[in-house]
Amino acid sequence: MGLAENNTEVIIGGEKYIFSNNIGDNKNLFDSFNKLANKSFGISFNRVGGEYEPHVLYMNDEICANVSVNKITFYHNGEKRFYIQLGTVMTDKKYRKRGLSRYLIESIVDEWKDKCDAVYLFANDSVLDFYPKFGFIKKEEYHYKYMNPSSVAKEYQKLDMNDEKNIQLVIDKDKEGNSFSKLYMTGNYAILSFYAMDCMKENVYYIKGYDLVAVVEYEDDKIWCHDILGQTDADIKDVLNIIAQGHKCPVYLGFTPKDNEGMICEEHHEEDTTLFINKCGESIFDDEKLMFPTTSHA
Repeated sequence: MGLAENNTEVIIGGEKYIFSNNIGDNKNLFDSFNKLANKSFGISFNRVGGEYEPHVLYMNDEICANVSVNKITFYHNGEKRFYIQLGTVMTDKKYRKRGLSRYLIESIVDEWKDKCDAVYLFANDSVLDFYPKFGFIKKEEYHYKYMNPSSVAKEYQKLDMNDEKNIQLVIDKDKEGNSFSKLYMTGNYAILSFYAMDCMKENVYYIKGYDLVAVVEYEDDKIWCHDILGQTDADIKDVLNIIAQGHKCPVYLGFTPKDNEGMICEEHHEEDTTLFINKCGESIFDDEKLMFPTTSHA
């Protein structure tokens, strides 16, 4: 089937809709998209297009349904992979149970199945029975945690992500990738900016001695190290000891470490974040205990 041409009329269940995968330059559609995103998920977007492209069905400049396509470059064990992550799947209440999401998902998968290495998504708990209808298969993810970090006194500073110099530093380090991770994302500015310059802007740190940027959340009983950006020959445990900042609680990794010696591996469960990978592509999760980096979720 594949995707219809942009701004083409399609008929679904006897009703006429307009399909578009280029709404960024249409103010009315972009505003309607943000209105639905805010109503559905409590989020909004400053821009869309390029790496993050909404695919919508609309009537009279009102978005009825959307499935967004995220084009992401990953490196898995040093090998470049090109994946499509589907996200922001939403239908306005007035248009539900009309097959709109089905039309979009089937069209997108058909369009991309021979152009990428895999198509995947993260599903809300309420729709776990929905995605297998389209060839998506549930996969387990695993996280690692580093117990009892030691205290290391090295320069470690929080970055002000309103400062243009720090923004450029993060962008440059992202291009280098995560040298500790078996599976890491690189070069996706849309997702990087969503985390480092928006929802996790208060959690970005610089480790001067190793010239690394880390995205870290400190909780009462645990530390989440979501990502470490930059190239280094350092031992990951030395870096985690710095990140721990004297706290004795475990450090959970939001990525899969190459060197997991002495770490504990556990199944990763997070509300409304169940991984599904479409059968049309590869599944590296069948043979390895991996997780998609938490800062790659779109």
